[in-house]
Amino acid sequence: MGLQGPKTAQWFARARAALVNGVSSGWRNWGDDDTLVIARGEGAYLYDADGKRYIDFHNGFGPVILGHGHEAVVEAVAEAMRDGTTFAFTQQREVEAAETVKQAVPWVEQLRFTNTGTEATMHAIRLARGFTGRDVVVKFEGNYHGAHDYVLYSTPSSPVEALGSRFRPVPAPTTSGIPDGVVTVIRTLPFNDLDAARRLFHDEGRRIAAVLVEPMLGNAMGIEPVPGFLEGIRTLCDEHGAILVFDEVKTGFRIAVGGAAEVYGVVPDLACFAKALGNGVPVAAIAGRGPVLEGWRHGGIAQMGTYCGNGVAVAAAHATVTELLRGEALARLERLGTDLMEGTKAILDARGVAASVLGRPAMFGFYFGEGTPRDYRDTADHSEDLYERLTMAMIRRGVLPNPDALEPWFPNAALTSEDVATTLMVFEEALDEALAG
Repeated sequence: MGLQGPKTAQWFARARAALVNGVSSGWRNWGDDDTLVIARGEGAYLYDADGKRYIDFHNGFGPVILGHGHEAVVEAVAEAMRDGTTFAFTQQREVEAAETVKQAVPWVEQLRFTNTGTEATMHAIRLARGFTGRDVVVKFEGNYHGAHDYVLYSTPSSPVEALGSRFRPVPAPTTSGIPDGVVTVIRTLPFNDLDAARRLFHDEGRRIAAVLVEPMLGNAMGIEPVPGFLEGIRTLCDEHGAILVFDEVKTGFRIAVGGAAEVYGVVPDLACFAKALGNGVPVAAIAGRGPVLEGWRHGGIAQMGTYCGNGVAVAAAHATVTELLRGEALARLERLGTDLMEGTKAILDARGVAASVLGRPAMFGFYFGEGTPRDYRDTADHSEDLYERLTMAMIRRGVLPNPDALEPWFPNAALTSEDVATTLMVFEEALDEALAG
């Protein structure tokens, strides 16, 4: 029996007739009987077309941090709509939003707004290449940086066996349609392997324009950097004149209001923010410090976009970050997320399931297997079948994580202690069902 009720099934039939495979993003298709069609969201909950309520730990792959339909964001967006949204000039709300981002992330000197995380990483790469006069970009296996050609190598969609040896990894394309020449300027490395990074910089340091890294793996179970790893990458970039770019599309404004630099104590040259920046409204930013910003100030390195800094996006960003700066929302996520991490681990331990709970309270994942993974390659031994049986049983009971274990859980701040208790009860029931199955 699938997840769809009769009205959801009818809506998905309409979706298949109008949208390719019934979706506007490939990862949203869970099959003909299990793909959900959502009617609305409210606070910590989603409601499908049949009116069934789910406690939402998907939250749109992480953007919704304050809760669905948060009043302050809704009011800010509605006011911006009434005033007009796109002017082809800098607007007051854009300035206010940028000032608020700088207040939240003190290392940022200046920024520019764009619309999506994909656009942010694309612009950051071009800025780093234009500034350094170099072509090579280094990324890490299991990191996902969006949907443009330069970053679709060795992503969480890549089979581990395609990655080559740890000593000399092979960039594995995630999709057809990337020109053959792109791979010549891409290098991939295992995450948390500082020795591999040192070898690469020793061999090619003069060609490397940028190192692009998710400081915590938002698409590989929430794996965190080991002590010294980010510090070591920072040192290598400084020694060789490369630009360090943090992809904080998922971690930014979620694991701390100041993002990864606040949590891990390492400051990049550029950072890409999106998702939680706007509580679900499409908005992103490329933020930076130091000489690399001269590449934009003096012109000649393209960054543009009709909708960059539009009124709705920046109004949402200003309202969201202002709310996060008050502290209550992230404190709530810290408390309730900790309860979820500790509670689920206790249930797994009580049943003798070898598993690790990874990440941080506002963004955590599960590895079902022996030991604790340090990089994407280590996740190959994860018990995917058991995890999928568990999560699908949870979804049938009204608790909605992503069935793909590589995708962390993303609670939002509208969650209550009662929701946590319900989630733990459902987790326990679903785990028993999954183990019996």
